[in-house]
Amino acid sequence: MTTLPPPNNPPWPNRHPRYTGANNPLPPQQRRWLHPAADIALAIGLLVIDVIAPLIAFVFGLDAAGYQMFDPAADNSSVSLTHPFAYVAVVGGIVLISAFPLFMGRAVISVGVQVLAGLVLVLVAVIGMSDADRNPPPQPAPTSPSIDPGAMCRSGGDNSECGGS
Repeated sequence: MTTLPPPNNPPWPNRHPRYTGANNPLPPQQRRWLHPAADIALAIGLLVIDVIAPLIAFVFGLDAAGYQMFDPAADNSSVSLTHPFAYVAVVGGIVLISAFPLFMGRAVISVGVQVLAGLVLVLVAVIGMSDADRNPPPQPAPTSPSIDPGAMCRSGGDNSECGGS
């Protein structure tokens, strides 16, 4: 014999709405793919950011290296470009890392664009840093007020090329 529930209690659900029985477990949760139009729009928007962010990072890197942009009398020939390219490399790494959440969100086109843009930024930064290290900025010629300019050697050879000998 079964007992009836008390009359004032609210009806409780007997089962989960998606549960169909002991032999049929809950279906696995499925992530849906991002619509292709939304994925393309997201990829274009992120690509615009991927172009602007390295430019801003390069300008900040120039500032950190001591480059004086708005001073026409400044001598910027001794400024190394290693700092600005290091900043661009950091932005490239951030772009590569940002592809992971897009992958988890199944935005396949955006993932491809972000990985490609990140690799290009890192490659440009590495090439720029190696070129900046290979070709160091020219050092100014040493000048001393105690030396007669006519006595200085012209080509750095022997004393016969010096003007004062």
